[in-house]
Amino acid sequence: MRKVQFYGAISLDGYLATTDHNLQWLLETAGGESANSEQFFQQVDTSVMGRKTYEVSKRLAETDSALFPSMTNYVLSRTRHGGEKDARYYDGSPVQLVRELLTQSGGNIWIVGGGQVVADLVAADLIDEWWIQIAPVLLGSGIQLFPEGDYATRLELVAVSKYDQLAELHLRKK
Repeated sequence: MRKVQFYGAISLDGYLATTDHNLQWLLETAGGESANSEQFFQQVDTSVMGRKTYEVSKRLAETDSALFPSMTNYVLSRTRHGGEKDARYYDGSPVQLVRELLTQSGGNIWIVGGGQVVADLVAADLIDEWWIQIAPVLLGSGIQLFPEGDYATRLELVAVSKYDQLAELHLRKK
């Protein structure tokens, strides 16, 4: 059975990126290169992300080749509908998309980015596991992993790992 999993990094004060989608603070944090990314990516075959996350990820990758070539990449967007060889655009809700994907066979589903996509999926109780790396950086403002929403929930702490300057929490829903 497929699982829905979040994997990503935040600042100590809970931001995924600065307000202008800059991730330099994360790139300058030692430890990312030794995190368990390879182990995580071996179990997923599908990614779901918002349009802005896709565009920022493509820009950071500095390549015209596929963003995550071993995966089917779904990009949530109401304004764009195609043109990229590595993305399938979806103009419905993230909840609707994830529910559709869960009826199909395959590996686990990676939720990339955060904000409203994560808030909607948490409110619908659709994220099974979390891997959150926390960098010892305070940004003060930016794009939150968890914006305000109606999704109070309790998770189970599975493990805590340290990768140089990154602390990683592995959590799952109860």
